[in-house]
Amino acid sequence: MNGRKTTENGIDRRTVLRRGALVSAALGLGVAAGGGGVAASKRPELVEAIAVESGLSPRDAARGLDAITGAVTAALRRGDSARVEDFGRFSISKRSARTGRNPRSDRGGDGSPVTFDPCPAFAAALDLNPGRGDVASAKCRDADVRIDAESVASDTGRSSDQGLAAREAARLLDALVTVTADGLQSGGTVVVSEAFGSFSISKRSARTGRNPQTGKRTESAAKNEVKFKAGAELSGQVN
Repeated sequence: MNGRKTTENGIDRRTVLRRGALVSAALGLGVAAGGGGVAASKRPELVEAIAVESGLSPRDAARGLDAITGAVTAALRRGDSARVEDFGRFSISKRSARTGRNPRSDRGGDGSPVTFDPCPAFAAALDLNPGRGDVASAKCRDADVRIDAESVASDTGRSSDQGLAAREAARLLDALVTVTADGLQSGGTVVVSEAFGSFSISKRSARTGRNPQTGKRTESAAKNEVKFKAGAELSGQVN
């Protein structure tokens, strides 16, 4: 992805390598290994990495990220689905209306009320299952609300006289895909914000099912998946 963009913009290889190193460093500042070996990238480092990758200022990167999460939250609160261009599709989980309780711990379930399906561009950047059709299997269906460069630019302009231009918003969306994929590939959890939620990679075990129409037994191979866990504030608004 970086190679294509830098060729089009005429940026030399030294700048490309420097940006890549800075993105890695920015993400690295927010990585802390826990007892289970899971790393976490916090919002300030995510914003900094997006700023470096997109060439925007940290302030503009934060404003753009807020515009995206704000538009997704508003759509979900209305009961609509939202698709962030080249990134993924957010929708209300069909199980969100259920309230469960663990009989051992007496705690409610921790399932996210929001479902996330990666778009092909994000799936390709993640390369979760090399050679097994990440892009082809990426769902990212049409949504009620489409969040693209034009809408992000418009939303940032509503709260400021100096909103992002559409071309800047397009760079920000590209950077969101690249930086989030880099963070997840390193084995970490990418935190967009505590209010909105976080992304992680989980391994789905092989499954044995049955075709309801033919009754024929089917096998589903184990695979890695992108998981989105809604933050407390977002969960409260969509439940």
